[in-house]
Amino acid sequence: QWYQRRVRVHNLVIQYASQGRYEVAVPLCKQALDDLEKTSGRNHPDVATMLNILALVYRDQNKFKEASVLLNEALAIREKTLGEDHPAVAATLNNLAVLYGKRGKYKEAEPLCKRALEIREKVLGPEHPDVAKQLNNLALLCQNQGKYEEVERYYQRALQIYQEKLGPDDPNVAKTKNNLASCFLKQGKYRQAESLYKEILMQTHAAEFGGRRSNGIKSGSWTDSEDKDNENTEANSMPYGDYGGWHKAARIASPTVQATLK
Repeated sequence: QWYQRRVRVHNLVIQYASQGRYEVAVPLCKQALDDLEKTSGRNHPDVATMLNILALVYRDQNKFKEASVLLNEALAIREKTLGEDHPAVAATLNNLAVLYGKRGKYKEAEPLCKRALEIREKVLGPEHPDVAKQLNNLALLCQNQGKYEEVERYYQRALQIYQEKLGPDDPNVAKTKNNLASCFLKQGKYRQAESLYKEILMQTHAAEFGGRRSNGIKSGSWTDSEDKDNENTEANSMPYGDYGGWHKAARIASPTVQATLK
């Protein structure tokens, strides 16, 4: 009964946040945190999960300082209770890196993103699609620091993973090609960029007129884990967002949530 109530509150917070009803989502989330602390104590994985959610609600409101404090606390709890190589730790590291990236703190974000990548590679294997998502974020951080050789390497590896594991028609393939083409343009590599854009156009045309789904391409965007994916903010002319919407990724069906919300 307690678990079912926890699940309902968890999803209600996400529902209200996705509707922009923060005046409802924030108090509900805080109340859930208070209840969890009373029953499980502050240093519990469920508390970390709710802290993570509240942090992302704050991030939606551009309350970056509050979000940073909560994410760092969630990270400490997860490292202590789940172990330093747990997927939930990688999720929190990733979300903290995205937060720093949105604030333009690329140097602070990069080591967090790299550590998240290392955990995902160790736990999931080097060819897992979640590894490709992490590579996407790392490439964005490097691109904003002008590290184009690294950017190309990360995008190309992500592209290879998506093509091999999800197939050439998966939307992430076109998105990653678009990101890589953008990187080429910034370096004046127009032929390479043109080649990729042609591939994307041909693929999109086939999807529209050949009965396949459209790829819904958006330029370089952040991807959050367990916790956020939407499009907003610009930094150095690079739009930041994610593949989907964290509100969907943070529901109980999320593998990371299932691994931590017991």
